[in-house]
Amino acid sequence: ENTAGQKNSLGSRFKDLKRIMDEIGEQDRVGICFDTCHAFAAGYDLRTQKAVNETLSQLDKETGLQHLKAVHLNDSVGDLGSHLDRHEHIGLGKIGEKGMKAILHTPEIRRLPIVMETPVDERRDDRGNLAKALQLAK
Repeated sequence: ENTAGQKNSLGSRFKDLKRIMDEIGEQDRVGICFDTCHAFAAGYDLRTQKAVNETLSQLDKETGLQHLKAVHLNDSVGDLGSHLDRHEHIGLGKIGEKGMKAILHTPEIRRLPIVMETPVDERRDDRGNLAKALQLAK
């Protein structure tokens, strides 16, 4: 899983993931989980369809999209490139509804298992986030 780039963490840049994969070897047995909040916090823009396409193109160039096996779907409390690992409700963060919709309409994402990693609080629970994600995916 990609990271937000906080402190001394490894894996916020796609080239870091490639290096880890190379060190492990047996790349046909290694997969990547793409965390949307972490990517945004690490500086990969996801706020428009064009930005999502560019980010996935970079991931493909560095690791190969065939290694993309799952998605952690969440919005971001922090700004683009903030390195803040704080997940937000779908559509209520800095990625926003437009970005979440773009992510959910991207064929490379739609084919994958998607796991929401969103907060539960007075604003929204898991069912509310699922309903919002399904609405945006239409």
